[in-house]
Amino acid sequence: MVATLAWKNIWRNKVRSGVILGAIGIGLFAGFYLSAFMSGWMVATVNSDIDTYLSHVQIHDTAFLSNGDVNAFFMEGQVKEKIAQSGLPASVSCHLKLSGMLASANNAIGVTAKGVNVEEEKAISTVWKQIPDTLGAFLPGEARMAIVISRKIAEKLKVKLKSKIVFTFQDATGEMQSIAFRVCGIYKTTNAAFDEGTVFVRRDDIFAYTGLPDGAAHEAAIKVADLETCSIVAPQVKALFPALDVQSWDEINPVLSMSLGMIEMFAIIINAIFLFAMSFGIINTMLMAVLERTRELGMLGAIGMSKGKIFRMVMLETVFLTLLGSLAGIAASVAAIVPFMQSGIDLSFMIEDMFEDFGFGSIVYPVLSLEMFVEILVLVVIAGILSAIYPARKALKLNPLEAIRK
Repeated sequence: MVATLAWKNIWRNKVRSGVILGAIGIGLFAGFYLSAFMSGWMVATVNSDIDTYLSHVQIHDTAFLSNGDVNAFFMEGQVKEKIAQSGLPASVSCHLKLSGMLASANNAIGVTAKGVNVEEEKAISTVWKQIPDTLGAFLPGEARMAIVISRKIAEKLKVKLKSKIVFTFQDATGEMQSIAFRVCGIYKTTNAAFDEGTVFVRRDDIFAYTGLPDGAAHEAAIKVADLETCSIVAPQVKALFPALDVQSWDEINPVLSMSLGMIEMFAIIINAIFLFAMSFGIINTMLMAVLERTRELGMLGAIGMSKGKIFRMVMLETVFLTLLGSLAGIAASVAAIVPFMQSGIDLSFMIEDMFEDFGFGSIVYPVLSLEMFVEILVLVVIAGILSAIYPARKALKLNPLEAIRK
C-alpha cells in the first residue's frame, strides 16, 4: 500500500517529476558513458601494448634486463620443451635482442633489433598487422636479409621500401659486427616509444653474426588468451623456471597496470560526484513536495497512518525518482555506447597522434561491464536513500491537527 501510494504521488506533479528525472538521467548518462569510455581507452591501451611488445609473460636470463648483455642468454629448446610438457595454453616466441646502431646514408640512430622466427612472432604479436599493403610485408620468405622498421625510424633515416641500411652491434666476443639489410616492411603502432627504437629481422639471418651457441635466446615472449588467464598462467611459468627472470606484463610495466586498476576507482568517483551534485536537487524537489502536501500528510496522520508509514512513503518516493531517472540515463548511455564497441570512436581528428607519445591510441572502444552497472546502481540507491532522509524527517515533524487547519 505504501509503495503504491508513493509511486502515484510521483506523478501528481508530472512537470516537476519530469525535470528531476531528466536531471538525474542526464547526469547518469554522462557518468556512465564517461566510465565506459575511460575503461575502453585504458583496456585498449593495455591490450595494444601486450599485442605489440609486452606479451603476457616474458622470460629472460637474470642478468639480461639489468644491462642487456648479449651473453645473458638461455637455451630456447629447454624453455619451449618445458612449456609444451606443462600443457599450458600458451603461444611462445623466442627472440634475440641486440642493441646497436642502425645507419643509412643520411643518418644513424640507436635501436634494438629483434631476431624472430616469423611464424612464432605472428602468434604472439600483431606488429605484422600494422604494416599497410603499400608499405611492404613482415619479413616475407622471398626477401633476402630483410628488415622491418617503423615509420618513425624510416623518417629519421630518410629511407623507404627496399632501401639499404646497416645494423652495427657488439657480438658475444666483444667484436663489432656490421650487417647490411634491405627494408621489406614499414609498420606503425600506437606506441611511439616502441616504434622509435625497435626493428625486426629474421633470427636465422642475424644469428651467425652473434657468436652465441646454437639455440641461444635472450627473450621468450608468452601469449595467452586474456588477462584473466595470464593471472593463472604467470605463477605456473615462474614455478617452471626458478633460475630465470620470469615477469608478467604488469610487472614489466607497473605504471600501465596501476592505471588499469585505477580506472574502476575513477569511474566510481566520477559517478559519485554526479550523484552528490544531483542529490541537492532531489532534496529540494522532495522538500517542496512535502511542504505543498502539508494538509494531505496531516489528514493521513489524523486518519491513523503511522509516522513510520509516512516516513517510508516519502523515502520510497525519493528512491523511486532516483532509480527511475538513473535507469533511464544508464539505458540511454548503453544505447549510445553499443554501436561503438566494435567500430570504436575515432579521436584522430581532434588529437591526431599526440597521445601515441604516451602509448595511447586515437581510437577508443568503450567497455561495458556488469560490475560497473552494479556499482553505479548501488551508488544510486545510496544517494536516493540519503537524499530522502531530510524531506522524510520534515514530514514526521508535522502536527496532524495543525496541518489540517492550514
